[in-house]
Amino acid sequence: MIDEILGNDLYEKLKTAADKVRNEKYVRVLAHYDGDGVSSSIILLKTLMNLGIKFHLGYVKSLDNEGFRSLFEEEKDVLNIIVDAGSSQAEGISDYDNFIILDHHYYNKSEIKGININARDFGINGTREACGTTMAFIFSLVIDEKNKNLFPFFMSGVSADKQDIGGLSGLNKDIYDHYNTYENKHTLNLEGSLNDAITYSIDPFFSGLTGHPDNVKEFLDKNSINAEKHIFNLDIDENKALANKLALKILENNAGADAIRYLEADTLYFNDINFSSKELVSVIDGNSRIGENSISVQYFLGDSSVKDEMLNNVKIYKTKLIDYIYRANSELTEEKYLRYFYAPESEMAGPIAGAIALYLMKPDKPVIGFNRSDEDIKISSRGTRSLISRGLNLSSVMELACQKAEGSGGGHDIAAGGVIPTGREKIFLETASEIIKSQLH
Repeated sequence: MIDEILGNDLYEKLKTAADKVRNEKYVRVLAHYDGDGVSSSIILLKTLMNLGIKFHLGYVKSLDNEGFRSLFEEEKDVLNIIVDAGSSQAEGISDYDNFIILDHHYYNKSEIKGININARDFGINGTREACGTTMAFIFSLVIDEKNKNLFPFFMSGVSADKQDIGGLSGLNKDIYDHYNTYENKHTLNLEGSLNDAITYSIDPFFSGLTGHPDNVKEFLDKNSINAEKHIFNLDIDENKALANKLALKILENNAGADAIRYLEADTLYFNDINFSSKELVSVIDGNSRIGENSISVQYFLGDSSVKDEMLNNVKIYKTKLIDYIYRANSELTEEKYLRYFYAPESEMAGPIAGAIALYLMKPDKPVIGFNRSDEDIKISSRGTRSLISRGLNLSSVMELACQKAEGSGGGHDIAAGGVIPTGREKIFLETASEIIKSQLH
């Protein structure tokens, strides 16, 4: 039972929120637009369906208080469940009481009337031990233990938020140990047949192979590996040999141990929905990154007619992102304490920064991506676990540097975002550099 996993304080707060939901006939869900947020939304919508409650889903893209308030007030008279965001934005809707927040990000506490359930307030590390989907899943389980069949979407969110790197820990591990009923296979962190798996692989990213099918074929032929073989069908020796070869490709770019660690993973096969855990996160995150968030939601809520479109969107996303990664890497600006680039699309800045920081550069500096529009500049930043161990906290960097540039920001220690007025990049970069310098030791 979920009450045996959660501490009494967290369980009781979730129970209060659950009781509030049960009394509603209609609920609006606001989820962050990324893979973690969309996975969370699937869990919450299926939970509401099981309760016979009607719902509407919206996505949080603007993380500043004004933009968030504007989104909230589109349906201000109904109960809103806000997931994978909200704690930092709650101040902007502090005069309302009809909301439940399920979050895991750093935030500054403020007086609010609604219910804010943030993992960090219960001694849980929101970077490694619980993501937005973790909070959605435990909320769903408190409502009804029968919702344990939503476990696959818990895993897709954890993976999308990179909280599975190096193995699960804390609350994530407790949930996994208690609720996983699927076969686990330790294999390369890839999906599908080897030729496509490597060609479209972004995380891990193999410079010179990713996005280059001819190079992949040559690489596999040279190492006497069947390009059509599925990842799940590699035997132990084949898996080990290929992992060693791919590790050498990653090390060619001076990438650190974090990158090698993510080369292999424990992969589950969800036979009830016919996706592996790697494929599931790829589908959900890929669709969300090209603005088709609701396609995967629609499919997993029961509309099989969109399956082909959903799968095709993943390849569209990956093809576009691979091109952007190579381009951004070639145009990267090197500063003493950080690296930065400009991304053509705001939703792509984070994945681009993540791939560069983890796989294409020495892990000695965070990577920051800017996306400029007429109104403002959206910013995404990414670090590595080795940088975090040295004191880096990108949540603080983004909050303070964006604030100095007359904007706002926040997030995780390893991945954070923000928004500033157009033309304020120099002030942001100068402030961010000073903060990073003071943090690293």
